[in-house]
Amino acid sequence: MSQAKFVAGIHAPANHPNDASRKIMNMCTAFILSKTEIITNAHCVDDAPYVYVVAGTKVVSDANQKIKIKVEKENIAWHPHYSRLIFGAFDIAKITLKTPLEFSDTVGSIKLVDKDYKLNDPSEVVTVYGYGVLNNTRPSILRRCDANYISDVERANTFQLSQTLYFTTGEATNDGKITTHGDSGGPVVSKTNGKIVGITTGCKTTDGRGSFLPITLFLDFIHDPKSVKPIPPPLTPNEAKFIADIKVPAKFLTAYKKKFADADEDYQIQFNAIILSKTEILTCAHSVLGAPYVYVTVNKLSRNATELKVTKDQIEIHEEYSLSGLAFDIAKITLEEPLEFNDNVGSIDLVDKGYKMNDPYEMVTVYGDMLLDGTMITRRYDTKYLDGAICKPNFGAVFDANHLMCYTLDESMGTPFAYGGPMISKKNNKLVGMTLFRLSGKPVIFQPIAPLLDWIRKPKV
Repeated sequence: MSQAKFVAGIHAPANHPNDASRKIMNMCTAFILSKTEIITNAHCVDDAPYVYVVAGTKVVSDANQKIKIKVEKENIAWHPHYSRLIFGAFDIAKITLKTPLEFSDTVGSIKLVDKDYKLNDPSEVVTVYGYGVLNNTRPSILRRCDANYISDVERANTFQLSQTLYFTTGEATNDGKITTHGDSGGPVVSKTNGKIVGITTGCKTTDGRGSFLPITLFLDFIHDPKSVKPIPPPLTPNEAKFIADIKVPAKFLTAYKKKFADADEDYQIQFNAIILSKTEILTCAHSVLGAPYVYVTVNKLSRNATELKVTKDQIEIHEEYSLSGLAFDIAKITLEEPLEFNDNVGSIDLVDKGYKMNDPYEMVTVYGDMLLDGTMITRRYDTKYLDGAICKPNFGAVFDANHLMCYTLDESMGTPFAYGGPMISKKNNKLVGMTLFRLSGKPVIFQPIAPLLDWIRKPKV
């Protein structure tokens, strides 16, 4: 323990607090920052009425621990952006002890890396500590394992950006796995500087490599949990029933031709879309222009998501759309087989043709995939919109103020990532706009729907 005195264990009741007949305890790992500060995963402690912190032990599941401190729920703070719906994202919690630990040869603390530290060298070796079960059998014994990780560049090339880094190689000490159940919340320590660089989030990878979050993303939360502004939780499948995804082979897209000319056909870009009826899907023209086929996913937030292949002849692009501008950036997909509507798949009504967006005090709700701290989350948020004349100075000649408008963005919510998502009026609960584009630090451009109703409603030729 003198070699890992900064590692602690967490016992959390898995039962409902009012169900005395169930006394199952979940076990996780944690690390000690100071005599009163313990860090672990949010999923290890969320909704638990209390937890036990154990320290100075090699076997976390022992019933008789010398140091076993009960911590009530009010002294546990998990990241306000954490959600059980999204594995790994913002999965961090801080436990504050009322009675300080007594440091000794087997109980001590470890330092965090600085905020400007970057994990950018995949040859760097990190050490993973945890109380994971060995070959799925208890007791949970403290182990450590040296490993490497996927670099930012390699991760970015997978397109599905995430906070999560994956261990790639290491001393497989647990039936071929680097991490296993019970390692969650454990420290990832740099062998270069001996400081915390990450926190293990679990072992939900197809090859058992395990994953962790870079700790630099969460230093503000660790130092002061109340400093992080809460945001609305991710949408449930029912709340996102009229949102679809469009996945397109990047190499075919005209708007991205130079960037992805050498990409494999399997390399896909994801966009949002809007379900108008059982056979009609609305999205951005630049999302589909040039593609011989696309994949439409409905019921996207459910385990029962459905993916449909759509060929070029089922896609209609507005005849006035041009890559040289942003106006009329709209396309309609007509499905050969109608969708089956249910609690998680449905449509949204269009505004009337005479509807005008001319009230700067009107609130609208924007839906879509938002990128927040490297994690893409489907969410919604309320905002106000701006007249096209106000937006034009931000974008120059490419912005057509006669056909486009923009809306303001709260950066704490994230940034729109998969364009094509709906904008819905809070006044009439109908579709009034579609998100198109954004430049860093500028408002988000959207296409008002009312002027395009004749085109949207006309039968496919």
